[in-house]
Amino acid sequence: MRNGKATITLPALESLGFLSLIPPGAVPASDEINIELYFKRHPSELLIGQEFVSEMNANALLILQRDPVRVADTLSAIGYAYQVGDRAGSLLPVLNRRARILANLRSMKASSFYFEEALFLLLGLCAMELVTLAQPGHHTTIPTVLGNVSSLISHHTSIGGEISFVSRYLLRALARQDLVVSLVHLRRPRVPTCIWLETNDCTKADRLLGYTATLMPLLEELCILAEDMREQILQPSHSSATDQAVLGFSAASMSPSSQDTSYATDNSPRSSVLVCSKVKRPSTITPSFNPSPESTSIQLRAASLYHRLTAWSPPITDNNPFLTTRKFRVQAASYRSAALLYLHRLQHPPSSSINSDDASQHAVSETGTEAEADAAALHGAHDVLLYASGAPAAETKLLLWPVFLAACEMRGEEDRRAVREHF
Repeated sequence: MRNGKATITLPALESLGFLSLIPPGAVPASDEINIELYFKRHPSELLIGQEFVSEMNANALLILQRDPVRVADTLSAIGYAYQVGDRAGSLLPVLNRRARILANLRSMKASSFYFEEALFLLLGLCAMELVTLAQPGHHTTIPTVLGNVSSLISHHTSIGGEISFVSRYLLRALARQDLVVSLVHLRRPRVPTCIWLETNDCTKADRLLGYTATLMPLLEELCILAEDMREQILQPSHSSATDQAVLGFSAASMSPSSQDTSYATDNSPRSSVLVCSKVKRPSTITPSFNPSPESTSIQLRAASLYHRLTAWSPPITDNNPFLTTRKFRVQAASYRSAALLYLHRLQHPPSSSINSDDASQHAVSETGTEAEADAAALHGAHDVLLYASGAPAAETKLLLWPVFLAACEMRGEEDRRAVREHF
């Protein structure tokens, strides 16, 4: 930015004769360098590849034109977080900028673009969190931000608001983060797939989801199943030793950031059924799965989900060469294998054989002994690492959750060393 006018241009926009609508003075001169850094730096560690930077910039510029003051403040805050994330320093200035974004959210007035702008500001808060995650004294508030996203979606759909292309673009980014949080805490997602998933979204790779867009409804169903199983565990009349083992396994070994337990026992209302009932879905997209635990057997649901996860394959419709699509294929295969491992452990929690050599403690389960279930889980973990191995590190940077889940099964030193090679 120079003199309040946009100087950062993209070839695609130049060819269309793009003109800046940002009035002079709308953006403080002190924010210009941080905004420029936002457009040039982009969190490469969070993107599948640089080929997505141009579309990200184009969408950010579109929203910036509509509300230069608030959006520029958010872009500047993210750019500033990049600088802090690259060096050790106090987080206080970052917290101050985060507070400014929250103040902007509270002061926003109703408009035709309110939903898009609010999503962008909330996504900006998540971006700042992820960029500064490794800083000393950091405490994540991403689950809280996602809770606000859920409330925003519920309100927008309740008044008959439309979900625009830009909104879906922003929601896809939030949905991926929400999915990981939901899997970790055994709860249904706050950003239901019915809101953002459309047929056109699945025909090409996404900057964060790659080829896994059509896998997301199955992962959402997996989260719902995990929540229903957790609720059964928390009911004293249904509690058992095995149930308690499931709960203990989830809390101790399924979270890359287990210190954050603010939503580990989330009791928020299940609004996704209500939200999705108000959103029209293309016939080619599988409806969101919202069963009633009282009317549907959890065992039958788990078996059905297992078969659909096993049968799932990425919908590759482009003709790009292998080296171009390898990173997308790796992500798809890793997430599918991790989902199967997660489902297996929901049904068969780690046995006492892991910590005890007493064979008398082995109990017979539906598919054999507990030791056999543990062995099957280890094989599933090896599958995850098999898909994640071999590719350059830059192509496996979005595989933290699958690799971490697999690492929870590794007890041998050689296996643990193989996991460490991914980070």
